[in-house]
Formats: sequence, C-alpha cells, structure tokens
Amino acid sequence: MPHPTSGKTEVLPLFPLGTVLTPGMRLSLHVFEPRYRQLVADLLNAKGAGAPEFGVVALRQGWEVGDLGDVYDVGTSARVTDVVPHADGRCDLAAIGERRFVIESLDTGAKPYLIASVHWLAEPPGAVGAGLTTSVRRALALHLRTLAALNPDLGDSLGPPAPTIDSWALSYAVAQLPSLPLLDRQTLLGIADTAARLRAGRSVLRRETELMRQLRAVPVTAATFRRDAGNS
Repeated sequence: MPHPTSGKTEVLPLFPLGTVLTPGMRLSLHVFEPRYRQLVADLLNAKGAGAPEFGVVALRQGWEVGDLGDVYDVGTSARVTDVVPHADGRCDLAAIGERRFVIESLDTGAKPYLIASVHWLAEPPGAVGAGLTTSVRRALALHLRTLAALNPDLGDSLGPPAPTIDSWALSYAVAQLPSLPLLDRQTLLGIADTAARLRAGRSVLRRETELMRQLRAVPVTAATFRRDAGNS
C-alpha cells in the first residue's frame, strides 16, 4: 500500500537499530563504533538552524546493512537533545523521535555510515471517534495491568500515558511498547493514518494481552528490552 508523502526528497544519515523508534519516543544510545562516532561528529559539526537530526530504522535481521532489504523502509527521524562525550571518543547520545519517513534509496559509499534519500510521511487523522480512542485506552490499560501482575518492575517502568494525550500520540504510545513484537510495532509505525493505527493497535494489544494471560509469561521483547538503552 503506497504511503502518502509530503514535501520533497531529503537526505538523512541513518542509524539502524534492533528496535522501532516512533514519533514522541525518547531514545538513548551509547555510541562506540567508529562509523557512528563519525556520524555524531558530522551531526554536531553540521551548519544550519535547529538541533541535528538523523534517521532511525529497524533492522530486519543481523547488524550489517548493505541494501534496502536489510532494513524496514519506514523509519522515524531523531532530533538530538544531548550528547555527553567521553575521553576515549565514545559518547552518550539522547534524542527524541519526531517525523516518519519512507526510504527511497540508500547510499552505502559516501560515508562510513548509511545515508538515505527519504520522503516525509504525512499524518492524516482518519476517522477518529471518541469511542475508538476510549477503547484503545482501555485495551492499553489492561495490557499494562497484565504486564505488571506478571512482572511488577516491568509494569512500573511502562506506566500508562497521560490521560490528556491526543489520539495521534496514543496511537504511537501503543506502537512503542516493548511488550509487543517488533514486527507489530513496525507495522503500526507504517500505517497511514491515526484512526487505522489505533484500530490495529487495539487488535495487537488484545491479542498480546490474552497470550500473556493464558501463558502466564512476559514476552521476551519486554523482559529484555530497555526503552532508554541502546548501543552501537
């Protein structure tokens, strides 16, 4: 299904990760690989208004990327909010997800890291009704309660979003849950409009909640993932 895009093609440096970044999601990375240390240095030395920005895409498998088949084509830009350098060249980087994009092509030779030509994705609301938003909030609350019952520490770390967040933010709050399989989170990220993302997210929440209740086990993704940690 084609993605509705807005604006012209732009170029973004890419940081492939083993997770899905969504708009509004905070990201922390410990950067130690030389190619990504170079990416951070280039970002900080770039001229232009505003904080530096790079793209995050989820890996389909493994850690090496040679072509588009190795990463998902829909990702999210990350705006750098803080960088803490270390004496040996490593750094700790904090960023926040902002805009979705779809990759048009990859450049694997110009820099040590990947560069992508991207189109920004539009954010149409679709037919969002109060009933849909309420039902997603209830499904999310039940999912988190079920997680907390099985693992109180995990449940506390994944507290519910503020009751005042809008439908758009709620749809992405579901998509960023580490208790959901990566493929489901990636699918939710790529859905064209807010209403469709809410409906799909509700279905995934209900399915995964029922699995936890029947198996009495926390998904591996939730047990091992740390929302504020990353390494490269």
